[in-house]
Amino acid sequence: MSMNDKRSQARRPANAKRGGAIRARQRRKKRLVNITAASVCLLTALGGGTLWAISALTPKPARPAPEVEVAAPPLDALEIERTDAMGTVPRHAATEAPAIAGTPAATQAPAATPLITQAPATPEPTATLEPVPDLIQKQSSALNGSVYHQMAAAAVDYADPASNQLVSATEVYADAAVEASAAEDEIHMGSSAEYAALEGVTTFRGSNYRDGGAYGEIPENPQRLFIAWQRRISGLDSWTGVGWTGQASVVRWPADLRRQMNINRAKRDKDGLVEVIYATLDGHIYFLDLSDGQETRSAINIGAPIKGSLAVDPRGVPLLYCGQGIYEVGDKRVACGTRIWSLIDQKQLFFLNGSDARAHRNWFAFDCSPLIDGATDTMITAGENGVLYKVKLNTRQSAGEVSVDPAITRYVYQQTAGGKLGTENSVAVYNGYAYFATNAGIIQCVDLNSMALVWSFDMKDDTDASLVIEPESDCLVALYAVNEVDKRGSRGRSQMTKLNALTGELLWQVDSDPIYQNDENGGGGFATPAVGRQSLSDLVYFHICRTEDTRGMLYALNKRTGETAWSKSLGSYGWSSPTCLYAPSGKGYVLVGSSNGVLRLLDGLTGEEIANVELNGNIEGTPAVFEDMIVVGTRGSVIYGIKVV
Repeated sequence: MSMNDKRSQARRPANAKRGGAIRARQRRKKRLVNITAASVCLLTALGGGTLWAISALTPKPARPAPEVEVAAPPLDALEIERTDAMGTVPRHAATEAPAIAGTPAATQAPAATPLITQAPATPEPTATLEPVPDLIQKQSSALNGSVYHQMAAAAVDYADPASNQLVSATEVYADAAVEASAAEDEIHMGSSAEYAALEGVTTFRGSNYRDGGAYGEIPENPQRLFIAWQRRISGLDSWTGVGWTGQASVVRWPADLRRQMNINRAKRDKDGLVEVIYATLDGHIYFLDLSDGQETRSAINIGAPIKGSLAVDPRGVPLLYCGQGIYEVGDKRVACGTRIWSLIDQKQLFFLNGSDARAHRNWFAFDCSPLIDGATDTMITAGENGVLYKVKLNTRQSAGEVSVDPAITRYVYQQTAGGKLGTENSVAVYNGYAYFATNAGIIQCVDLNSMALVWSFDMKDDTDASLVIEPESDCLVALYAVNEVDKRGSRGRSQMTKLNALTGELLWQVDSDPIYQNDENGGGGFATPAVGRQSLSDLVYFHICRTEDTRGMLYALNKRTGETAWSKSLGSYGWSSPTCLYAPSGKGYVLVGSSNGVLRLLDGLTGEEIANVELNGNIEGTPAVFEDMIVVGTRGSVIYGIKVV
């Protein structure tokens, strides 16, 4: 997953790569000011939920399901309109750069007639579609002020873009439609606990801080993990099962919205239905009932492997977002980008094409799991083409219908460090700042309102794991990162790192055990760190793969000092991100999977193994947890529902 042009597309199967209520707030029309160090940072915690019980099921062979076909057309068959005058409008450039060809218009991928066999929901009479932000404001009585929003301070010298020259040039291009509303659409995202109005896990690692992946609580004093159900899936070319980062979205739909969707009749009428939505390497997006693994509606087939994680709109708007990481199928190049579907009828509404004439790299993949800022109706994502995208969705909704009319702002950059442009991690956001790292290991902090580079930091090697944000009680905003051993050679150590998210200051950096590489996929930190809360509030967890003597290690580091509280050899390498789980008492546990197919539940304070379960194949994907149920897929082409008891 250190992505040079050969390795991104040609991984072999054995080594393949990888809520609280939505802040009910009114649109802010001016920036929030800095708070002083004496200010008290108030944080809210994600609440728990009711525990559900299910019985263990005897696995049954999966039947081929009818699909909603979304054909991926040949790349050279796409009609790309290159109209610079009518397309995008340059807003500013940090440094002068040669003129770039016009931006391709957002291209809707041709979609075949949906092959939906289940009885669709009977829609209510369609009213005039109303802008979604207006609907949200109608449900809001006051600004939710549970978190103070700090502004970035002056960058430390080594993170100052003017002096470190890590990013050599930036350009910003905005669709003409963006310019008219930009002043009213400043982004100031809330805390991770405020991210989703829906109950469940809606994006990779749960929120804009990328600090979760679990919803609700597990039982007190858990004793074991057992397989409640399993669902066999397939493969495409040499890609099989679920790859990196491979996390499902797991959502309990409100009853009124559930009844509008084309969910199978029996499931649509089921009170409290929790739906699993999983994108996989066989090119499908599956829809399953969390309680029994049965199909809730037809799969979507995009015709190309998906190795990232999808996202559900956290506002409760019936929209699904998914990037595509592979664009060669059967030795033929196909269109690659990020798609948006209606979850009312599964129709594709928009295609963000990775083949972007504004980009400085011809690499079209999107492994980033999109974020949605509900207050401004904005999607935030990034591609391996070296572009950060801010997409004004212009979402409109009424009973039984939803639409989008996107307008795009592009932040395009060039870098001086050796290695490729582009990002494979999922963008994290604090307040109005986006954080991501490149394939060359350059972490960037970008102001989403001005689309200007605030600071940059050199991790010295490819950084594919997502960055994790945690505002601390002393008003420090922490940013955790980890790199790989890739462009530095076949031996070395991975660096587990804590930065000040507002200045780029290095707070501590800890070396892993020695790393070895036995193939082109490399070693080090491919898994996103997990920050502890409640009983684990002093600890942050890093999963490091291909350590020389131990194969794979899980480190629990002290957040304040970086000192190792404990470490545990897992006996096999792994790319799966650790996930923190909590019992009603606040006692915390860590869930982690390995390439040998073992999923472990550990005591978060000591590393003691509480329980494990053996799955069929390499666990590259990251578990999603809803109360006492875990969902994770493997490269062995099986999706599992696992119960914590």
